[in-house]
Amino acid sequence: MVWLLVGYMWLFVHRPFEIWTWLAAMRIERVYMSCIIVLWLLGGCGQRSMGNIFTAGVFAFTAALTAATMFSPFTNVLANVVFQDWLKYMVFYAIAMTSIKNEKDLKILVSGFIVACFLFIAHSYWEYLHGAVVYIVGASRLIGVGVTFSEYNDYGTLIVCMLPLILPMVTLCKKPWHYLFVWGYVLLTLRSVQLTGSRTGFIMLVAALFLPVLCSKHRFSMLAVVLVAAPIGWAVMPESLQNRYRTIWDPSINEMAEANKRGRITGFYDGMTNWSNFPIFGVGVAQHGTATGGGFEAHNLPGQVAGETGTVGVAAWFFMFTCFGINHFAAWKHYQYLQSKNLGKEGLYCWRVSLAVMFGIFLSLLQGLGLHNGYRFQWVWYGAFQALAVSLLQEKADAARQGKLLPNGDKLLRKKT
Repeated sequence: MVWLLVGYMWLFVHRPFEIWTWLAAMRIERVYMSCIIVLWLLGGCGQRSMGNIFTAGVFAFTAALTAATMFSPFTNVLANVVFQDWLKYMVFYAIAMTSIKNEKDLKILVSGFIVACFLFIAHSYWEYLHGAVVYIVGASRLIGVGVTFSEYNDYGTLIVCMLPLILPMVTLCKKPWHYLFVWGYVLLTLRSVQLTGSRTGFIMLVAALFLPVLCSKHRFSMLAVVLVAAPIGWAVMPESLQNRYRTIWDPSINEMAEANKRGRITGFYDGMTNWSNFPIFGVGVAQHGTATGGGFEAHNLPGQVAGETGTVGVAAWFFMFTCFGINHFAAWKHYQYLQSKNLGKEGLYCWRVSLAVMFGIFLSLLQGLGLHNGYRFQWVWYGAFQALAVSLLQEKADAARQGKLLPNGDKLLRKKT
């Protein structure tokens, strides 16, 4: 099942049916997931329980989205594509949570996600080199292949949110080409974000570079590398993109760029207006523009969630968000216990998955400053990755308590029957 989930993640992220449009009529994504569901049902719906606090959080938010859509005067459940996409994420969550049996499966799942992201980013960069660009706000911008994640701001911020999941893969590196892949992925992401001209993506990228440096025990040497590399990265950037990024601190350079920033502020206040007009369930999922009459999205996370899902949705979203922190604390507690038992690198991979997810969620919050990302797949998928890591860490800690795990051992010892 895990390899089937990897295949679906590639279909979802890279979306070949949007690139080669003749595939669209085959409904590949829908047929593929339908086959997975059938196999999952025939297999007894997996062998692992979904008993994790994040399950309660994500189902609570799903219930809030359902209520917001059902009670909305502007849309309905059958016509709302954004709401239906969220339900698809929930199906993936349920299958992943119940089908991943051990750490090996989790390694395949997370590594498969990174490989899918790499293929998507590499293909987009290849198309950019061969002329697939858009010219807007005074600069030529790199865009993602396909349709769903193609818009330069969307694409640029999304691949930064994906970047932290490379951390667990470092644990798996054993051969030179493994390290080459990791460095290639990081450098390709840096270059791609640079070429999108996304100011939100640029801010996120700065955070993605400096926060790990400041938290590392090698912070001074790593900081020196970053400070040397940063001017080089700026120098190789086209002047048009340099001017684009200068508008972050000097809005006088480009009035249109400043107008875009004001539009996000307006979107926030419009979202608050929608919330005050529909305080309980909001105006409905993806109905911000319809409710305001302007047809534009909120372009920020707070305005979107508050205005479209109301008080019920805000409370559910904060509960779901809190679950990430609760799971991370549990992962830290289990990992520290394993370390106290002198078990070497036992649990290190799962701990790094949780750490990467928390970093990815932090970057998603930054993404929400300039993009309406309240219903994006990463909230659900990252929650599944972390919940599985916590579950596996707990199993390892329980095994250590019961004497089934030897110091510096890599495998759980089975009692003889």
